[in-house]
Amino acid sequence: MLRFLAGRLAVAVPTLLLVSVLVFSLQKLLPGDPALALAGEDRSPEIIAFLRHKYQFDQPLPVQYWIWLKAFASGDLGTSVRTGLPIGRMVAEKLPVTLELSILSMIIALAIGVPAGVAAALKRGGPVDYVVGVLGLAGLSIPSFWFGIMLILLFSVTLGLLPSGGYVPFLESPWGNLKTMLLPSVVLGSASAAIIMRHTRSSMLTVLRQDFVRTARAKGLPERIVVVRHALRNGLIPVVTLATLQLGQLLSGAVLTEQVFGIPGFGKMIVDGVFGRDYAVVQAVVMCAAAFFLLLSLLADLAYAALNPRIRT
Repeated sequence: MLRFLAGRLAVAVPTLLLVSVLVFSLQKLLPGDPALALAGEDRSPEIIAFLRHKYQFDQPLPVQYWIWLKAFASGDLGTSVRTGLPIGRMVAEKLPVTLELSILSMIIALAIGVPAGVAAALKRGGPVDYVVGVLGLAGLSIPSFWFGIMLILLFSVTLGLLPSGGYVPFLESPWGNLKTMLLPSVVLGSASAAIIMRHTRSSMLTVLRQDFVRTARAKGLPERIVVVRHALRNGLIPVVTLATLQLGQLLSGAVLTEQVFGIPGFGKMIVDGVFGRDYAVVQAVVMCAAAFFLLLSLLADLAYAALNPRIRT
């Protein structure tokens, strides 16, 4: 297992380095001069020259990249040129919010998608399979922002059961935190549940036709044991990959949902950084998201090895 883990780490480190090169290079392709944006209305040559020197905009690109990479490797994410705050502190405040939202959404997606996909595979061609297919197509087709607004109208405006937006820290009020995060988690989790549902059904249909499943049934094992212990364990292998990829996408793609529900998360931070031409913030956010995505891929590989030991070799 250690050799397997070392091999995956040997791939992850160069990948993260390549991402850093792409992030830094693509940022520089954006039109306009960030020093002019930072100078405000008083764009005197002295102020512009001072800003370019302060933020190393006057250095060659390889020098700028090396300075930024050394600082990032040492844990210094820099300072926001828009707010003047340390980016590390900003990430520490915003990342847990989006991470909580993503994890709750994935829990909802797995709780709905896996059982529904298994039921559709076991009842292939029947009413259950048809209903699951319709729900999966609806989950993929309905825009998340529209679904969020409809949930707000129903549960907040009409029924008055849940707040329409905002965020309450968990340590301040666990129940208030759950109430504010429930609707956005359902919005994000529904789309992921539809994808997981369809892949679980497809994977289970393939596994249920395998010889070892027929052998288990021929031995007289109860259907519950055949499905759970034999079929589901092998059918979940591709679903594990899908779930980790979906979690990474939730972390980096929750911008619209956070905007609809007024959640001060990671997505709003990167949007503000892009529109404010805050290079350091955008670079730090993308690098943190890439590192988290690689970590999830590594955890998926380890889950692979646990579910199917043949993968280790």
